[in-house]
Amino acid sequence: ANPYFQFKKFTVWHDKCAMKVGTDGVLLGAWASIERCQRILDVGTGTGLIALMLAQRSTAILDAIDIDSEHVYKLGKHREIAFRQPDQVYQTSLSEYMPDENIKYDLIVSNPPYFIDSLKCPDTKRNLARHTDTLSLPDLLRDSRKLLAPKGISPWYFPLINGVFNRPRSRRVFVSIERNPRFPHT
Repeated sequence: ANPYFQFKKFTVWHDKCAMKVGTDGVLLGAWASIERCQRILDVGTGTGLIALMLAQRSTAILDAIDIDSEHVYKLGKHREIAFRQPDQVYQTSLSEYMPDENIKYDLIVSNPPYFIDSLKCPDTKRNLARHTDTLSLPDLLRDSRKLLAPKGISPWYFPLINGVFNRPRSRRVFVSIERNPRFPHT
């Protein structure tokens, strides 16, 4: 297997990352709407794939966070080879991320862990990236909502089993939340 994934305009090196470039991240990077975005946050940036894809399409301020120092370092190295990078990359969890109180994001993207109470592999970093032990769906919803601008959105990609977000190798679904959703009047 290659230690990198080659796109038309940039390369993502994923040789030292727990999770390699995959379809989920590529679809999310292409699907996330950047319309009217002034500020974007990539949660659990990993290889930096989604951040790099959004940077390619947007002039918004783009921040990325990850709890793994190797991911943060790797994304910093991408600065040398890509045409545009995230503006800031922080080694922190979403729950501990504390930007200036005036900073709110128009778009918060994440390809979050989604294994719940599943068998783990011997690779601790891979488990961290795949299992909800350190970032559950309720935590992702709560913490993202705090950081969203009033008209901000947050798209994610999850497997769907019987209408419940749970396990891989099933139908997958994109989910997008809005901080202040508007419901049609009936």
